[in-house]
Amino acid sequence: MKGVITIFISFFCVYTYAQDGDVVKGNRFYKEGNYEKAEESYRKALEKKPTPVAGYNLGNALYNKAVLLHKNNRLSEAIEAYKQALRLSPDDDEVRKNLQIALRMQQKQKPEEKKKEQKQQQKPKEEKKKEQPKPQQPKPQKSKLTKKQAEQYLKALEQKEKELQEKMQKKTGAPNQPEKDW
Repeated sequence: MKGVITIFISFFCVYTYAQDGDVVKGNRFYKEGNYEKAEESYRKALEKKPTPVAGYNLGNALYNKAVLLHKNNRLSEAIEAYKQALRLSPDDDEVRKNLQIALRMQQKQKPEEKKKEQKQQQKPKEEKKKEQPKPQQPKPQKSKLTKKQAEQYLKALEQKEKELQEKMQKKTGAPNQPEKDW
């Protein structure tokens, strides 16, 4: 009987270590700053057995990967990594804030890039048509988000803001009146 229990415990330990082994590898890659390999290891661990530790670590790895991509001005990749991190930890305000910053930067870059392209396209046209130059009107930007998605994000942010305001009101409550000092 003791032998059966020992064998069972041994298999359980080996199985648990196999799952945790990917988390350990992911942690090692994370500490080295290799967030892509850390992400892969955490995803493997989640495939074997979804655990809160692996999910949390994956969210952190994606966030740090996004920050590095953001610093290297690879905004579209950074935005996608921020979105993935936000899906894993939707309550993380820092991820949300950085995603908003990256989206704003991307929106600012797009008009600048379009202006540069327009100037480059206008040069050959100006050489051909020096008599009547026509100013080109910039085309409206197409958002990557659909109108429905934008409305959902807006509603979610409004709900969070409302909850925060209610929470702040509960904390402050009615203003305390000082006791009379006489």
